[in-house]
Amino acid sequence: FVNSYVLRTQAGLAVIDPGFAHNAKALQEGVRGWSDAPLRVAVYTHGHTDHAFGLRAFLASGERPEIIAQENCPARFARYHLTHGWNARINQRQFSLPAPLFPDRFDWPTLTFRDSLTHAMGDATLRLHAARGETDDHCYVFVPEHRYLFTGDLVIWNAPNCGNPQKVQRYPGDWADALEEMAALDADWLFPGHGLVVKG
Repeated sequence: FVNSYVLRTQAGLAVIDPGFAHNAKALQEGVRGWSDAPLRVAVYTHGHTDHAFGLRAFLASGERPEIIAQENCPARFARYHLTHGWNARINQRQFSLPAPLFPDRFDWPTLTFRDSLTHAMGDATLRLHAARGETDDHCYVFVPEHRYLFTGDLVIWNAPNCGNPQKVQRYPGDWADALEEMAALDADWLFPGHGLVVKG
């Protein structure tokens, strides 16, 4: 349903969008089957429940990555806590769930930024840029050494979801600006929040 990505660098691993809480163990097992390097960084491209809740297994095993998000993400988590029951009912209705469901445990960002942040990781540089699209706490990540672009839900392989009867209206003008900014990076790889990866 959602894409999670892990980047291996000389300084350790970076996970971009760790995903759902209920997939946390599977994510950790998949990563540990591939690399035993320490998890140094986790990036939330935004605070939606399918992107920012899958770190629990790593944290339970003692890893303490820097958790990076745009500065509006903590306010989103606080709002989710205050409106937990309402969000659980909305999700039940929107996704035809058998019962209300919404997370109420948060792995809070340890480092936030407003407009942009550059984070060096050995042979790779994470360049994070704030953007508004589906959310007001969104960012995308560009890794210039490999020309990787991680878009979160700014690209989801559907027409942009600028709002629906179940959710707040979103930011189509800012979203278009972010798409143009990302296109100007001339990335070789596009890693979307949902859907297929594109090379070339």
